[in-house]
Amino acid sequence: MRRPRLIAGAVVVVATIALAACGGSSSGHATTATDRGSVADEPARSSAGIPRGGHYAALGSSFAAGPGIPTQSTACLRSDQNYPHLVAAKLGLALDDVSCSGATTANVLTVAQGSAPPQIDAVRADDALVTMTIGGNDIDYSATAFVCAADAKRGRSCLPTVDRAAITEAEAQLPSRLEAVIAAVRSRAPKATIVLVTYPEVVPPEGAACPHLGLLPADAAFIAQMGADLERTFLEVVQRTHVLVADPYAVGDGHGPCAPAATRWVEGAVPRSPGFPFHPNGNGHQEMAHLVLAVVDG
Repeated sequence: MRRPRLIAGAVVVVATIALAACGGSSSGHATTATDRGSVADEPARSSAGIPRGGHYAALGSSFAAGPGIPTQSTACLRSDQNYPHLVAAKLGLALDDVSCSGATTANVLTVAQGSAPPQIDAVRADDALVTMTIGGNDIDYSATAFVCAADAKRGRSCLPTVDRAAITEAEAQLPSRLEAVIAAVRSRAPKATIVLVTYPEVVPPEGAACPHLGLLPADAAFIAQMGADLERTFLEVVQRTHVLVADPYAVGDGHGPCAPAATRWVEGAVPRSPGFPFHPNGNGHQEMAHLVLAVVDG
């Protein structure tokens, strides 16, 4: 993740951001990954229109890459148990996972990320499936949560230093950026099934009342609104572009940072399961994989 936009002159130093630089909800209730069993326990399956052995390109930021979830590889903080790997294994697809922590839509389309070329280079004309979880870093979603958690430890709100006007402007630009990514994928892989995978709900409905979230009430409400705005943008883009959507955000109630380990999909400021602050853990990636499999099955 990148450092969030700050009001000019404000200085925020937080170790979590340095590490990360490397690397409102619907009322629906989900069946948890634990209730369903892990994706690996399901029998091998095939999907109409996605032949076994087909090529699968996975694009996205850390919410796709799975930082902190064993086993980690590459400078992108990517796990071999993230949802792209789980989906590929179940459908028998040849996976090219180029998701990378810290990625923005620009890193998908035109801008290299360190030694990693633009992610769109992984998309091929013969792709059967392309998934993407991207856009959160365009609006500094997780980076803002990191700053707010660091400030909460000092007993102060992050809101005086967060440049909310810049975030609002970035949110306004995000729909066109996402649509540009989808258009580029369609141009390169016209026969591929495209699935936009939303960002899971980070701030649960109880907000700051969840002690493991590690945020002050006003800051929790602000980040919750960022998540709700991101979700709304995704659904609007889906309606306009007619791609498929796998929507863990919509079924996230009861699976936030204060949920029991078996049903917790997202970690708080200090992860209690292998994972990364304010990101989906292994359970979360299991659920995201279940949702992708469900939508590609029709």
